[in-house]
Amino acid sequence: MGQDYSLRSGVYMKKNGFKRLLLSYLPIFFFVALALILLSAISASELTKKETIRANQVFAEHVMQMIDHTMRTIDQQIIKEIQTNEKITQFYAKYYTGNSTMTLYDVSYKLRELIASTPMIDSIYLVRQSDYTVLSNTLMAPMEEFGDREFIRNALQQELSFKWTDARAYKEFDDQIRSSEVVTLVKNVPLLGGKQGIIVVNVQTSAIQNLIKDMTESNVNFIQLTDRHGQPIVDSKSGGKMLSEVTSDYTGWRIQSGLLNDNPPLFIASYSSFWLALNLLMIGIGIVWIVYVTRRNYQPIESIVARIDSYAAQRSSSLSGLSGQDEFRFIETALDDLVERTMTFQKLREEDLIFRKRNFFKELIEGTRPVSSDQFETEMRLYGLQEDIGILAIAVVEIDKYAEYCSRYNQRDQYLLKFALSSVVTEISQNEGIRVWMEWTSNAQLSVMVHLPDDADTTALASQMFDKVKQWVNQHLAFTVTVGIGAIIDRIDEVPGSHEEALEALQYKSSLGGNRVIEHGDVSDKSQGEVYKHLHLMRSMGQKFRLGDKEWKLEQEQLFRELVDGFFTRDDVFAILHYLIYHMQREVMELPVELQDIWTNEALPRLSEALERLDTISELEQEFTVVLTEAFDRLENLRTARTHHPLMLRVKEYLNEHYANPELSLTYLSDEFELNAKYLSQMFKEEFGVNFLDYLGNVRIQQAKRLLLESGESIQEIGVQVGYPNVRSFMRVFKKLTGVTPGEYRKKE
Repeated sequence: MGQDYSLRSGVYMKKNGFKRLLLSYLPIFFFVALALILLSAISASELTKKETIRANQVFAEHVMQMIDHTMRTIDQQIIKEIQTNEKITQFYAKYYTGNSTMTLYDVSYKLRELIASTPMIDSIYLVRQSDYTVLSNTLMAPMEEFGDREFIRNALQQELSFKWTDARAYKEFDDQIRSSEVVTLVKNVPLLGGKQGIIVVNVQTSAIQNLIKDMTESNVNFIQLTDRHGQPIVDSKSGGKMLSEVTSDYTGWRIQSGLLNDNPPLFIASYSSFWLALNLLMIGIGIVWIVYVTRRNYQPIESIVARIDSYAAQRSSSLSGLSGQDEFRFIETALDDLVERTMTFQKLREEDLIFRKRNFFKELIEGTRPVSSDQFETEMRLYGLQEDIGILAIAVVEIDKYAEYCSRYNQRDQYLLKFALSSVVTEISQNEGIRVWMEWTSNAQLSVMVHLPDDADTTALASQMFDKVKQWVNQHLAFTVTVGIGAIIDRIDEVPGSHEEALEALQYKSSLGGNRVIEHGDVSDKSQGEVYKHLHLMRSMGQKFRLGDKEWKLEQEQLFRELVDGFFTRDDVFAILHYLIYHMQREVMELPVELQDIWTNEALPRLSEALERLDTISELEQEFTVVLTEAFDRLENLRTARTHHPLMLRVKEYLNEHYANPELSLTYLSDEFELNAKYLSQMFKEEFGVNFLDYLGNVRIQQAKRLLLESGESIQEIGVQVGYPNVRSFMRVFKKLTGVTPGEYRKKE
């Protein structure tokens, strides 16, 4: 039944595929046969041409190497003389005290000796920049009387040594009838500084031409040497076709070479009638063989088409009913359908495996579900990872300044950089012989399960590995990372604890700074500062900020210094600085509305935003300083603009100086400054956000605290010194403002 169906299907298709195969093979066969005949005729000619070009290229390179060697030899000889010849050094010396005449003679003699020993050199002269004197092998004259003075000016203006120049005209004397065509080498003296003068070496182009002529005397090819601007230096013959071009890396000159005869012979093969008949016979045999082979090769295609059509009919597939089309189109459609189904299935499987792997990793490190050793090994086998638990350590790699990282890069670049970071961790761990499993457990954190050697008893290897990761990131990426490492474990149920320790180690980045590796063992035994011991400092800072006292900056520096020394975690630092913002908010709210607006609309949002981006204490201190300084200056400018501002400053200064006067009151001040007491109280409150009595009490208690710590006087004596003759009044006000009595404060501090 299947065979009948196959036959019917094949007849129905009319064997379009067979005809297409046959018609596609025959033209190719004819083309290949004719091409082989033609190629055999011209291959000898092409081979000869290629060998000629290659030989010509080798010849041109050899000529260029010989020229470079000759010019380099002169260059090196001049450098050697500059470095070793004391007479030349003395000639350039500005304050030489020896026999200058002998020095000039020796130098001139040395120049003649160099020219005699090196036939390529046409002339050499020295230029001393201190007095623009020129000394050659034949004369000594000022630069303005020297025939080559224009070239000297250009060379001195450049202030650096350069290699061989292009071809130029050279005259040593102004009355010289004919100039020489030369190329020139200029060297600064000294070689690096070049402040004393230059040495100029001229080589005639005719000498270079003679050098080339000895190597290239031939009636077959030509060779041409040009400078960097294409001007000819040497031109032996012309009229040929250029085959090779070589440029010197040393001089920048170019050699062009080719054949004088532009019509190389072509070898055309002639075939006899016997070879022609033999070729035609082979072509006929090839046609018969192609038809036979095509028919045999088409039979499997017929069988495949029949099976696909039968399957499509049984499955009610979309392929059913397409068998009347071209066979190859039908098979292509079937294969496309199969590939699409396979790729869809494979993609779904890979996505499911990735999701399952990431979900299992999160559950494992967070401890949201219990995992036995057998379950762990089964999952690891599924993901192609290390099956046995062994010795583990959990690390967390955190991107520093993540908010800045997100603002700098778009979403696509963020993914690429994170992929690069995870790839670097994988590569470095492989180089260290350590296997790792990692997943991004948050936007900024990459959690890594590190499999350490069985004999490991510390996290030293993991710390070394992540230190190399940190160094690589510093060198190749525009951001930094901080790594927290938990303690080593050997049981799967201890993984969540090690992960928590790694996260806890990262909490100390705010105190220790970012771009480092922090092991939990290094921070777990450090004593942590007390979070609430800084409240009095924050209150004082807020009050001074409100009152316009510039000492708030010193107290801010002290606060941040204590935060660093106290070794606080990020959460503790966040809580302390959040309370600082809250307390300063309360203080500023005592000021007039227009001053409150500066804090509420400008300073407060920026401080809150900086606190949310908390990464390290030092960076946060810089941001706080900028924001608070700008707000303080704005407040001071508005206060200064008020008409009564100078008067209130005088009142404030008077209180700071005469706080010890027990008679000091609003009535006393009104008499002193000739103002109404009620009006004075109102203006003081508007200016500084605090009433007169509270400010005076605060000034007196601050002075009392200083005396309690610095002197051994009694509490009653100190009360009298700060304006409280009644000791009970002093103790009541002191406890109200500090929370403790004077005696308790002295003992505590």
